[in-house]
Amino acid sequence: MSALPSAIIFINNDVSDNVKSVLIKQLYIHESITREEFDARVSGDPEYVNIVHLNNLRILVFQDFWAPRNGFDIADVVIFIKSGLAYIERSNFGPPGLALPVANLYIHALLRGNGKIT
Repeated sequence: MSALPSAIIFINNDVSDNVKSVLIKQLYIHESITREEFDARVSGDPEYVNIVHLNNLRILVFQDFWAPRNGFDIADVVIFIKSGLAYIERSNFGPPGLALPVANLYIHALLRGNGKIT
């Protein structure tokens, strides 16, 4: 299997610590930060997104989904989690609309829609 691609993944910030921990492990996350921290990094270094991708990192960003959804286009994947289900709202790796139990949300499932991993 080839190396996993880099990704900036937005999820809603009102998920439990247990769900956060599970996602960090299952999605091979290098770092998890708030949307405010992410925006500060992008503002401080406009090349931040490119740096993430060049270094093959996976960043999990906790976003308030109840606020206006600005800047979602910068994310590679946007996931809304509720009642144990992960709804893929946006994805550069395949079509949106996939809904999976959080327990089954592995990086491979996110990539399968684009044919990168079978």
